[in-house]
Amino acid sequence: MLYLAFSKFSLFFLLFPAFLILALFRSPLTWLVCGFLFSLSSLFWVRIAMIDYGGVYPPIAYSLLTVLAVFLGLYQFGFTYLLWKILRYNLLTLPFLWTLVEILRSHFPYGGFPWLLAGEMILYIPLFKNYLSAGGVYLGSILMVFACLIPLLMKKPKYLATSLIVFIIPVPFIKFPVERADLKGLKVALFQTNVPEHIKLSDPDFYRFLPSYWKFFDEMVARNPDIIFLPESAFPFDGRDIYAEGRKLLSYSQKSIIISGLTDLRLEGEGYRAYNSVFVIHRGEILDFYDKVRILPFGEFVPFPFQFAKNYFGAIGGIDFTPGPEPRCVRAGRFRVGTPICFEVSYYTLVKKMSDCADFIAVLTNDAWFRDSDGTFQHLRQARVRAVETRKYVLWVNNTGPSAVISPQGELLKVLPYGKQGYIFYEF
Repeated sequence: MLYLAFSKFSLFFLLFPAFLILALFRSPLTWLVCGFLFSLSSLFWVRIAMIDYGGVYPPIAYSLLTVLAVFLGLYQFGFTYLLWKILRYNLLTLPFLWTLVEILRSHFPYGGFPWLLAGEMILYIPLFKNYLSAGGVYLGSILMVFACLIPLLMKKPKYLATSLIVFIIPVPFIKFPVERADLKGLKVALFQTNVPEHIKLSDPDFYRFLPSYWKFFDEMVARNPDIIFLPESAFPFDGRDIYAEGRKLLSYSQKSIIISGLTDLRLEGEGYRAYNSVFVIHRGEILDFYDKVRILPFGEFVPFPFQFAKNYFGAIGGIDFTPGPEPRCVRAGRFRVGTPICFEVSYYTLVKKMSDCADFIAVLTNDAWFRDSDGTFQHLRQARVRAVETRKYVLWVNNTGPSAVISPQGELLKVLPYGKQGYIFYEF
């Protein structure tokens, strides 16, 4: 039930019986087995990136995935159970303990893994989802677990009254969305490039694929958008080569601002450093850029003490990416845009910091690594949660899709489905 709640099918209502049943068990083995099976099934999509595109030998990949599932089962389920046992299985403490462990694993180790958080499910409950703006996804987790436990809490009126107070306290801090007059008239185009990952990983194949972009660029600029958005790593060349190999792209920037994800190699000190970046291009010039701050362990760098395995991850090619200095917004004409890249959207505090300086948020990502698996749609759900938390419009610009315009209420205003090359045109 937990898996189905978080899967691409989004059967969120199954979270309620799942947590209720789990709370009835007082067996650590039951909690650990549940945690392992939930983590393994919910993250089984990771195998696609490792085996199909990362060049990891399948038995090694499945072993690593099993280790990850064991670790997350011990961390989220085992540690929560241990703390709950110490507190003598007090039902009122379980929502807080579960959320405390969610917060810990969102930050430690290696920058954390804020994935599969219970608070994301509140997105599907009208009115209640507005609590996300009061305290973010972690407040959502507390409230969702409390809601799951109501049948048990009702047996003790004192417990039920306390849980209702927990729901009431955040109400004055809820921020309801208002129409943003400063965005009125803004026209954007979100280009879903739909480049299969095996093509992106081969420069010759990627260059041969590139001409398919230009007919869509012709259509987009003909509609006179203020800004055209492209996904993460949208071109086979990097930032340093844009003036030599990106002349066609620069010509389109004469008519509209273009914001695109690009890898970038920069000579710093005695050698080159790789960055995962966003570039703002207008009138043939790079006007601004943002470097990804939260780089992905084993995807963009191999952390200590696993550097020996670097050569076994073919997609990295033995190169570690370098994190940017801090979250920041980029300037695009009269607008300031927060541009979290890929998994950065998973981090509540990072996106919140960007939203403080942004008129709206545009997430540039490439989920071709996971095809149309659960991971792709779990990722999109996180963007919808961030929209409600920040009360900002979020543009979800995904290489293979789906791409979407997301309202401050977390609603999908316009969607381009998975696996289609094309664009979304939207006027605020």
